[in-house]
Amino acid sequence: MSAQQEVNALRLQYEKLLAEIRLHDRLYYGKNNPKISDFEYDCLKSEAERLAGILAGQSVEPLEMAIGDDRTSGFKAYPHPSPMMSLANTYSREEIFQFDGRTKALLGGQGFSYAIEPKIDGVAVNLIYERGKFSRALTRGNGSVGDDVSSSVGTIKNLPLRIESDAEIVEIRGEIYVDEQTFTTLNASREERGLEPFSNPRNLAAGTVKTLDPAEVAERNLKLIAYAVGHCPNCHLEFQSDAIEWLKNLGFPSQEKYWIADGVAEAWECVVELDRARREFSYWTDGAVLKVNELRFHGELGATARAPRWAIAYKFAPERAVTQLKNIILQVGRTGVVTPVAELEPVQLSGTIVSRATLHNADEIAKKDIRPWDFVVVEKAGEIIPAVISVERDRRRPDSRPFAFPSTCPHCGSKLIRLANEVAWRCQNSRCLPQVRRRIEHFVSRAAMDIDGLGTAIIEKLMTQKKLLCVADIYRLTFDDFAGLEKLGTKSALKILNNVKASKARPLWRLLHGLGIFGVGEQTAKVLANEFHTIGNLAGATADALEGLDGIGGKLSAEIISFFSEPSNGKIIEDLRALGVCTADEMRSSAGKKNLNFSGKNFALTGTLYAMTRQRAAEIIEGFGGHVLGAVSAKTHVLISGDGGGSKLAKAKLLGIEIWDERKFRENLA
Repeated sequence: MSAQQEVNALRLQYEKLLAEIRLHDRLYYGKNNPKISDFEYDCLKSEAERLAGILAGQSVEPLEMAIGDDRTSGFKAYPHPSPMMSLANTYSREEIFQFDGRTKALLGGQGFSYAIEPKIDGVAVNLIYERGKFSRALTRGNGSVGDDVSSSVGTIKNLPLRIESDAEIVEIRGEIYVDEQTFTTLNASREERGLEPFSNPRNLAAGTVKTLDPAEVAERNLKLIAYAVGHCPNCHLEFQSDAIEWLKNLGFPSQEKYWIADGVAEAWECVVELDRARREFSYWTDGAVLKVNELRFHGELGATARAPRWAIAYKFAPERAVTQLKNIILQVGRTGVVTPVAELEPVQLSGTIVSRATLHNADEIAKKDIRPWDFVVVEKAGEIIPAVISVERDRRRPDSRPFAFPSTCPHCGSKLIRLANEVAWRCQNSRCLPQVRRRIEHFVSRAAMDIDGLGTAIIEKLMTQKKLLCVADIYRLTFDDFAGLEKLGTKSALKILNNVKASKARPLWRLLHGLGIFGVGEQTAKVLANEFHTIGNLAGATADALEGLDGIGGKLSAEIISFFSEPSNGKIIEDLRALGVCTADEMRSSAGKKNLNFSGKNFALTGTLYAMTRQRAAEIIEGFGGHVLGAVSAKTHVLISGDGGGSKLAKAKLLGIEIWDERKFRENLA
């Protein structure tokens, strides 16, 4: 092969690599649904940069690598007052020292220090304040222009709506994330509904920010960390560490810890310390960011087309382990979804012993060709859920056979079905015991009827003794039923019975959620309870009546109607009513009314809100089951008052109506 042919081959390889990177950019930024890990993606980009360097050395102009763009249709886009760039990153200690050498050369020997901060694994946001008032929140977009996500960001409870600044415009840079509990809970719910789980917390945060339903956003409990200042005239900040402290003083949530180092060797020691400490942080970290601490040098160092020259991210390589997959077991959830789980030879991973890993669904097993007794690579996705990443096929047994996903339920033998647009296989037998157990567990959970003490182990024992075969049986339990259970004392048994009794007076929406109607989560249950008031009214609702409600389409209305048309479900509801369980809004207990929620209350709005428009605020209230009135009257329960409340505010004070400012409104979001 001639030299020119070799160059042409390299160019072709480079172009194919760029096409692959662009595909993964669309999946990552546009759809929040990456198909490869960050590490694999970074390896692709690193290889593309290597080939670009070789081509440049051969006097061949390489194509420019595209910048990731998270803008999507349906959102207004606005320019950033100052560019919002990405960071160059590396997995190599050697490249950190090379970065230090380049920085010293550019600064001509001027001394500088480093600020070392946790790299938060969320979605970047630019918060814009005008004359000290929150004005707009933008995604990174393409670095120059970002999508307006103010209505979603406005639901974040720790977002300051006002700061001490009279500057025309101030930019605060931060990261939006979700915590471990939210990530785990939402994924469990999605898998129960036969939906693909979120692959990691970052994708959940990014997808939530782009969710147009503000009530759904509020339920996902987004959180914010502020870490930098963009455009900020007259701020007079000398160091990045000053900026962090200034943000704290303004009321922004910030990192638990950051480090200042005098040189690259000390900075590397800080990175190592951060790696040891990061699992104790309240947010996800996938690396460390090293920034030149002296802000006066940032302009002198400048930037490339994609990233500043005064900062670099060191990313922690994902911890993986190789172990043997002993078996693939199939779990049946409360909605009948059959989920495959890998039983592993125990292996240490990210500080814990892992013996099981998710396999997600039948398609995932087939795509990766995962088989019992294979040696597999296991990684913790988002440092929570162990997942099988790949198979070491060269170590596969000669007698190995592909795993055949069964056509019948592994527990009851009923035929499995696969609904359109679903990835999951489902058992149709509602009396299948694993389904019954999961339905009971869901019914007693904190998100539903909140019956503390009635955990999985006790439920399984009562089911074995045939004393608990449906949710109505919970209210038939007596002290004698608990007497023979191992490791359960008198005090614990009485406490459970008291909790069962107290749950009878729970609000209607909790019962509707607890019944496990396919597709009906907390928010939809609140909408249904607010509209129909009794379970009898809901059971008789038509498709037109259901589909007239926010968030309920044809598919969900069909599920609700199907649930109430099933005789066995009707029998359970009649039994619950006969056993004293509240089946109507009017029977709420005083304990239930003490909870600060919106269901059944009348609200009025006045003045200017800064985190969201009044229309968005009204949508949130109505989404949570409240009513929004056009005027203040004796029927108004709460007035939400922004700036310039005027006559409505004066009348509310005269009538003694409860008044919430915008901060209190956001604090009371579910």
